[in-house]
Amino acid sequence: MSDNPYGKTGSADTQKAAARLAELPTLEDTETQLRAAVVELGSYVSSLVPGLTWQWVDERSLESCDRPYDQTKGSKVRLQNYVSNLGIPDTVWPRVLDRARQLAAPLGATGSEVFEDKPGNHTVRLYSQEGTVIFRGTQGAVISSNTGCRLPAAVKNSSQATTSTTRVPQ
Repeated sequence: MSDNPYGKTGSADTQKAAARLAELPTLEDTETQLRAAVVELGSYVSSLVPGLTWQWVDERSLESCDRPYDQTKGSKVRLQNYVSNLGIPDTVWPRVLDRARQLAAPLGATGSEVFEDKPGNHTVRLYSQEGTVIFRGTQGAVISSNTGCRLPAAVKNSSQATTSTTRVPQ
């Protein structure tokens, strides 16, 4: 990669990034799995906190990928925020975080970054190398998320069809 953090990814790194994306589920499949994980996490929190309910707010958006995926045919989806009517009490936070980690792991989001960890305010981002994120906060509980960079099904299917027709029989 270049020394310029705002420059485009070079061809060698783009080829590696594209190969990585080809190994991952499609953008659509990842979005479905991520949405289910967010809803399941919300349901789990609601089971621990009587009266806590959730709603989707803001807009879903399709976005370009970050480096090193910026020159690939990948995209990412930022889901709407999932917002609760109540905060998450400190007494249940460890269980909520543990469940969030369990739900994020199949999406590859095994990295963790703590932004705040004090009584009444816990904010953690679970992430993957490709940018999949589940971001949890306890104050006015919000679950924000994005798929990370993935190939849309139409792109992935067309590249697999191209690959399969160019293989040499063994």
